[in-house]
Amino acid sequence: MSQSSPAYFLTRRAASDLRNIHRYSIDQWGDKRADKYVNDIIKTLQKTSKNPEHGGLRQYRSLPFLMVLAEQHFVIYRAFEKGIIVATVLHGRRNIEAIIRDMAPALESEINDIEKRIGKK
Repeated sequence: MSQSSPAYFLTRRAASDLRNIHRYSIDQWGDKRADKYVNDIIKTLQKTSKNPEHGGLRQYRSLPFLMVLAEQHFVIYRAFEKGIIVATVLHGRRNIEAIIRDMAPALESEINDIEKRIGKK
């Protein structure tokens, strides 16, 4: 039985964040630049899934997520045995701590559900 390579998994919030980033980028800079920007974020997700400890630990915050810079955004994630689960993707200018604190219960629940579902595969 072969072991699959590390992967990234998105919460509903993270998937929505990426769609919104893409839409905003299209409005601001056009399709080509928007596609490149989001693809660069996705490359960061792929790279981080192979080396999850690359991100900085937010240990003294409301929840101990890891965080890595991707373009002008921060990818907030949790590492687990099969890769990473991306909780959200937030612009660096936003109040990341307040947003995560407000979303914490829902994010924690969804991340746990993803871990259980993926762990069974």
